[in-house]
Amino acid sequence: MENKRKYKINWTDIYSLGLLPAILIWGLSPLFAEQAISVTSIFLGIGWIIIAQFCISRTNECGIIGWITGWSLSISGIIVLLLSLLGVNHIPHILFEAPCIALLSYLFKRHNITPRFCKGCIKQQSCIQELYLPDSFSCYEVRYIVKLILIGALISTGLSWGLFLWGVETDSRAGTYFYFYFPMGLGIALVLFETIRRTLIQYLIGGYESKYYITHPNQDPQYINFFFTKIRIMVIGNEKIFLIKENNKELTFRDTQKLDLPITHETPHYLTQREKTLKARQIVWEKLGIENPNLQHIYTTINLKRRNQVGHYILFLPSENLPKLEQYPGRWYTVSEINNLFRNNKLEPLFQELYARFYTIVQTARTYHSNGKRRYAIRGYKPAFSLHNIDQLNIVFDDPLWLYVSRHNEDHLLYRIDSWLQKLFQKNHSSNDCDA
Repeated sequence: MENKRKYKINWTDIYSLGLLPAILIWGLSPLFAEQAISVTSIFLGIGWIIIAQFCISRTNECGIIGWITGWSLSISGIIVLLLSLLGVNHIPHILFEAPCIALLSYLFKRHNITPRFCKGCIKQQSCIQELYLPDSFSCYEVRYIVKLILIGALISTGLSWGLFLWGVETDSRAGTYFYFYFPMGLGIALVLFETIRRTLIQYLIGGYESKYYITHPNQDPQYINFFFTKIRIMVIGNEKIFLIKENNKELTFRDTQKLDLPITHETPHYLTQREKTLKARQIVWEKLGIENPNLQHIYTTINLKRRNQVGHYILFLPSENLPKLEQYPGRWYTVSEINNLFRNNKLEPLFQELYARFYTIVQTARTYHSNGKRRYAIRGYKPAFSLHNIDQLNIVFDDPLWLYVSRHNEDHLLYRIDSWLQKLFQKNHSSNDCDA
């Protein structure tokens, strides 16, 4: 009888466990002296920040919630310790921990403020469509859990400060419950909720997972080990984009075909960035007969758990090579046509992701300088999107700096505040370590 594959949840998949030291501090606060808890909170917070960085660099898991918790514990511990040294005692830590957690959660969710060591992880994150399965959805799950943490932190902030201003002491029964056990209960409930949620999701996708394993001869399917690479090429010529009906219907969860790119290639091997580019050029030569194509890499997504990657490229064709696409059952689409298809959800999801990224990069580079300053003195003005002479623009399409500038620029109301926060949290945004 065929053995069923077991789907186990790793503890690193439960992102809310990043709240563990805060839960511990809340639970121990009624039992120990105030200064002892403050010192413990400071050192535990610093240690948790280091552990969060370790999760990113060593285990390839998200450590943003641990980073938020670590900073909140450290800051609140320092504030309460200073107040106690000044003679202000019986100050519950939750008065400062909850606002810090809420602030950092808001900055992460709304303004994408993240620690420097998150950049390598963000570069490798991919959307659901790029993986063909809802298996690696870390970026979605993290933001969902951070949203829940933000809501819980706001509730705890309002409740604790309301009771404190009302005059409820920490050593009273109400103070003990609401200053310590209430936030601890919220944290434990969130961990249990996410554990159940991730377990159910894992079982739901388990039925689809086996479809995308490649079985090699003389190898037990239970021990398959491979790395899958997919190369996708968007063709632009004469200010238009060539599209065909998608030809990978078995990889989609729908009955109707949508418009997709004409040139795609799959291989059960891992390819480095240089090898992917060489392979893409080889594909263009084999399919179109163009020896030295104007081919540019736009981005690559990597999923280490599923051991696959998707490389996206743009091919700029001169007018004399446009007839080479006649072999494909498709046609050239203008920008306005693609925009209408995009709004009506008639484009293949992978191409939608690529086109949205391409559009954002081009518009941002035409509107702003790399430092976020406007190229034009007219506030709010953005040039109309066009593919005219797009191949002659001095744009490095795989430079993630433009994605950052698209969200943090001079037109942003909190641009200067965000810039100060970036310096505060040491988040450098060179072309090498910035991404969306």
